[in-house]
Amino acid sequence: MNNEKFLAGLDAGHINTKAIIMKGREILGYAAVPTACDPAAAARAALNDALRSAGISGGALNGIVATGIFRDAIKAPALDPAASVPEYVADAKGAFFLNGSSRTVIDIGGNVHKAMSYDQNGDLLDVIQNDKCADGLGIFYTSMAKLLGVSEEELSRLALKSTKSIAVAIQCALSAESDAIDLMCQGADAADIADAVTRFMVERVASMSTCMPLTKEIVVAGGLARSQAVINHLQRLIKREVSVVSLPEYVGAIGAVVSYGGGK
Repeated sequence: MNNEKFLAGLDAGHINTKAIIMKGREILGYAAVPTACDPAAAARAALNDALRSAGISGGALNGIVATGIFRDAIKAPALDPAASVPEYVADAKGAFFLNGSSRTVIDIGGNVHKAMSYDQNGDLLDVIQNDKCADGLGIFYTSMAKLLGVSEEELSRLALKSTKSIAVAIQCALSAESDAIDLMCQGADAADIADAVTRFMVERVASMSTCMPLTKEIVVAGGLARSQAVINHLQRLIKREVSVVSLPEYVGAIGAVVSYGGGK
């Protein structure tokens, strides 16, 4: 396969749909839009935005590769993906492409979190995903930011300023949200609440991740990988050092392209 072709990767997720444009190993453009209730429309919008970011037209593309939970829902005529890649395979390939020394990726997504190990070629070896009761942690994080009147980035910075360890529910995210509201009404410091909800979320990710061997190097992907508070808690809980890949939200989209023979 001609590695100098323009290829697009689409990652149709629960919360956002991401698009990446690549030529060989070069990432030319990328974009993300909310998936909402129409994955196909979101995929078209993300692709068009990524094409504009890359400065090329859709006619220049030599192939589109789809991944993500809604990958089968974006097989619209206007998109016509050349291939479909399971999200676990795409995550492993994408993480390995971005860090060739890595052997494990922990992906903290908006609705699902998962961990994958892979070999020296980026081929998937093992995978584990959260159980149903731990779905929606990223959505929970967004809701908590809104509740505190800050952005997700500000929530992370706020958590880093915490001086007192307080706890929220050990059950589900709904109970944790209720506890956080109670703490606010009791006058708890916003930084301590931000840290508590961050720790609650990361505890579930860490508990899942340690159910499989965590082979070094370990990298973190997903939008929440950008939170330093999340990374700090994760390293403490799994007792391992981790690094964050560049463009952590786009690991799956990149991996889709790589799985199709791009990225070389």
